[in-house]
Amino acid sequence: MKFCPACSNKYDDNVSFCPNDGEVLEEDPHSLVGSVLDGQYQIEALLGRGGMGAVYRARHILLGDRVAIKMLPPEMRSNTEWLRRFQREGQAARRFRHPNAVTVYDLRTSSDGTIYLVMEYVEGTTLDVELERRGRFSPADALTTLKPVMSVLNAAHAMGVVHRDLKPENIMIGKAGTGGDSVVKLLDLGIAKLREVAGAEKTGSTNLTVAGQMLGTPYYMSPEQWGELPADGHSEIDGRADIYGLGVVLYEIVAGRRPFSGMTMLELRKQHVSETPKPLHELSSDVPVEFSLAIQRAMAKDRGQRQATAGELEKELEVALAGAGPASAAIPATMVGPPPRDNRFVTVADRPTPTVDDGRGKTILDAGVETPPAASVRRRQFQQWSCLPRSWRLVKRPGRARRRPESRQPS
Repeated sequence: MKFCPACSNKYDDNVSFCPNDGEVLEEDPHSLVGSVLDGQYQIEALLGRGGMGAVYRARHILLGDRVAIKMLPPEMRSNTEWLRRFQREGQAARRFRHPNAVTVYDLRTSSDGTIYLVMEYVEGTTLDVELERRGRFSPADALTTLKPVMSVLNAAHAMGVVHRDLKPENIMIGKAGTGGDSVVKLLDLGIAKLREVAGAEKTGSTNLTVAGQMLGTPYYMSPEQWGELPADGHSEIDGRADIYGLGVVLYEIVAGRRPFSGMTMLELRKQHVSETPKPLHELSSDVPVEFSLAIQRAMAKDRGQRQATAGELEKELEVALAGAGPASAAIPATMVGPPPRDNRFVTVADRPTPTVDDGRGKTILDAGVETPPAASVRRRQFQQWSCLPRSWRLVKRPGRARRRPESRQPS
């Protein structure tokens, strides 16, 4: 059964174009819902579609276990390179175990040639859906949510596995369990380039890049995934591509929008390769400057300038949240100076009665200036006295100055 992606009408398999709008018909992923796969799994619902195939919720008929099944698209079953990718994805994922990565149970081929992965089913929502619900995450919430993902990447990179497709849609926030805390899981870890796992010794090469084909999602791809040669001169993709993608995801969920939003592939490539997004602390006052700078470093154009590991990025973000104030309170070093002084003029009415030997008897005083030495007091007495109001008359007596109000004629 086929369907039209424009009008959603369904047609027989022998029809190639929609008679209503001329669109090329695609295999209807919903057609498998309700069927039994390979005599073992009852397909219950379509969960989503991606570059590596459709994902379904299914139930094992005999055991009753709920699982997720990813099936390779029919048009890819005859593509040797895609089959190799799919096989390695399953082999790598089965060897990799982490509590915050979706577990792969099996890689199978049915009697009719359907190739599929049987994976752990996580009930919950993806990060992109949660972001749409919230609008944006606070820096602390963003770090808390993505810490499990950083833990997975640390372990995966140590094994030579690179995710290559980090994005909110591949981060699952599971429903809260009995402990009250939701579980964050990283999906599709196997869309990767491998160095030392999944049978690399069989072929002597683990380069799964196909000419004209990019492994990743354009909004989150690092410059080297776009074909830019890093400064180190090596074109092989490593874990720092995931650091870049993680930085983009962090930026997006804290800012509430993507840092790069080109409408075409050419625009997106230009932005990733040569444009720097506005720092987060300039967009939102609740983002500490150091937190913002750590994310900017993760999104550096050359991978040599990024954090070497996800753990290093996590540590920088934690230190930034623990030790830095909000960006609104941060002032550049060039603007930092002594606290402003109170330059209020103090009048005679605010001061005690002046005396000749009293250095405090100033009628005009900058409150921030220290009292002058005693030797200069007499030199300034005349200036001080001349500032007194006309209604005050100074009478000099030994050792002191006293005021006497003028006598007034009764009116």
